[in-house]
Amino acid sequence: MDMALLLPCAPYDPEWLYDQLFELAEAFSDDDLRRLVQYILRENREKLLFFPAAVKLHHATRGGLLHHTWTLTQLAKAVIAIYPALDPDLVYTGAILHDIGKLDELETGELGIAGGYTTHGQLVGHISIGISRISAACEMLGVPSETCMLVEHMLLAHHGQAEFGSPKLPMFPEAEVLAEIDLLDSKMYEMFDALEGVTVGAFSERQWALDNRQIYRHGHGLIKKGESK
Repeated sequence: MDMALLLPCAPYDPEWLYDQLFELAEAFSDDDLRRLVQYILRENREKLLFFPAAVKLHHATRGGLLHHTWTLTQLAKAVIAIYPALDPDLVYTGAILHDIGKLDELETGELGIAGGYTTHGQLVGHISIGISRISAACEMLGVPSETCMLVEHMLLAHHGQAEFGSPKLPMFPEAEVLAEIDLLDSKMYEMFDALEGVTVGAFSERQWALDNRQIYRHGHGLIKKGESK
């Protein structure tokens, strides 16, 4: 049965999204980052295929976590093309792994709708959970400590500011890129979502997730919920 007929789902097939991420990692020139990313993807494939990215707000749909993650890799690709000094493998690694802790943070069944937070999620949070996952995987795979530390920092800093939950601010370019594209995708998703059902020339209701703004529905182009490109 097509779950999209019954539940709010990501606009792309989760199997395809997963394969895109795995193949992206396969092309890494950095063998340590490739092994790390592919190991974590393999170990979590079953849950990744249905997990949402949130209880509410952006990408809170079946397959939403993969959708959000894949979108970040597409945004990263564009940024990397403009700033060739960036380490592409490091940017992509951060994009793919930044929210991996949500697999333990959210209380989610196989339908892919989060009903709330686990005790682990409430007490520790997805950033710290993700750090633990990365650290354990690096140790098992023999990833050099410097490489592991860079990835851990990207997870710690990906919310960009302390007030948004990041214990550290981004301290190298790839970490800054991750924080910026993560914020961009979340804002775009919320804006498109707010405009669902709004007629041309009208405003949405005030959106708490968008600083209590009303979003205007102009008549240029076609806006669809969840569009990311």
